[in-house]
Amino acid sequence: TMRKKEERMTTKIFYFTGSGNALHIARSIASGLGSTEIVPIARHLNGYSGGDEERIGLVVPVYAWGPPRMVADFARQLEPRAEQYVFAVATCGGTAGRTNVFLRRWLRENGSDLDAGFAVRGEVFAALPGMGEPLIMKLVQWLARNDMARDVKERMPEIVETVAAKRRHIPETTNFSVDLITSRVHGVALRSFKTSDKNFSVGDACTSCGICVRVCPRENVALVDGKPVWHQNCEACYACLHWCPEEAITCNGEPPTEPKHHPKVALEDMLLR
Repeated sequence: TMRKKEERMTTKIFYFTGSGNALHIARSIASGLGSTEIVPIARHLNGYSGGDEERIGLVVPVYAWGPPRMVADFARQLEPRAEQYVFAVATCGGTAGRTNVFLRRWLRENGSDLDAGFAVRGEVFAALPGMGEPLIMKLVQWLARNDMARDVKERMPEIVETVAAKRRHIPETTNFSVDLITSRVHGVALRSFKTSDKNFSVGDACTSCGICVRVCPRENVALVDGKPVWHQNCEACYACLHWCPEEAITCNGEPPTEPKHHPKVALEDMLLR
């Protein structure tokens, strides 16, 4: 009995990632906390009902100033037990917008809450080929210039200490102007991301290895006659582009550029099936 008690995981962290950034952050938190299980959200598409762990964590990237579609779906179906401590870390390139506020709202709808929510600047930014920088991004960056998320390495001791002690930490968000604009853009952007795979194509370098199929969190890629075909249920995580060993997949005709993914995350870590 004693041995079983010692082996029980006291924290479970769910993550979503295309570049490996969120996975590396989840691992850093787990290293600080100890006794932590790290689970891809893609393996829990029907949500999760709290087990016997003390804490449940969400470590997620920010897409268009909010949670990716899969994260939103998961959070809406996440049902922690009343006594479980729930925290979130949103990793972004500049500002997380209302990501943590969205997560808190969905958790509250299920009778739970977000006890702590952090917004951090990730270590690695995998450039998205063929996307450019829309005017709205420049506007938001200017409005949020004094309100940017701080580096994740700098924040990690504080995050681990807060979560270990199960202290409340008001979900971090951005200033009112940014929140007003980005909360309206977010839903529209997510709907457009769903069909963004129409911009993907595959070249002659493809060896039919099937890595693109195995890393896709939505199972949105299938090999047809040995070549990937996308089915317009895309998360716009770009995992298929970033992890293709031959760089055979392009977006709007452009291949991914370095860095394509977090250097401390390996392909084996990204395989979902």
